Amino acid sequence: MNSSAGKWLGVNWFKFNRSLHRDIGYFCVGLTIVFAVSGIAVNHIRDWNPNYQVLQSQQQLPAQAWQQLSDSQLEQQMLQAADVNLPKKTSYWSSAHEFKLFLQNGSNLTLDTERSVLSAELIKPRYVLQAFNKLHLNEGHSTWVIFSDLYAAMLLFLSLSALFMVKGKHSPWRKRSVLVIAGIVLPAVFVFM
Repeated sequence: MNSSAGKWLGVNWFKFNRSLHRDIGYFCVGLTIVFAVSGIAVNHIRDWNPNYQVLQSQQQLPAQAWQQLSDSQLEQQMLQAADVNLPKKTSYWSSAHEFKLFLQNGSNLTLDTERSVLSAELIKPRYVLQAFNKLHLNEGHSTWVIFSDLYAAMLLFLSLSALFMVKGKHSPWRKRSVLVIAGIVLPAVFVFM
């Protein structure tokens, strides 16, 4: 080892580690935002659907002789009243006074012909979160899996290189080692609980 602290083979490894840590950290900012946001969304999937928003509504339609209309006429009137322009999947009479229309994206319309009430359950995609979740859950291309592994390796490097960022009394090898140990113990506790 050279007489200068941190130098070896003519390279100041402390300075080199800091520079590398900084630059890899900057590169990982966008990826970390994507993984963090989608991670929170996926963690709370029981509370709300991060991929889709379900909008439910009811509206009173003018009374008319619904029973005398053909199924295709009913479908057209329901789509027009709900202001929906989606392809039809299927439709059927669920009872003598209730006509259901299912649409391609999972949305559905229900007409109560006795009360002239149209109920709509419309599914709207959350495009940004849906894209983030696809990346997070590796539902994309196999190339993303490789990139995701590289990102994980960069995070591993950031974690380990951070241990050598600060010298002296503020280093993680002294009093602050409690924080490093706590960060290791916490996930271990959840694994063994």
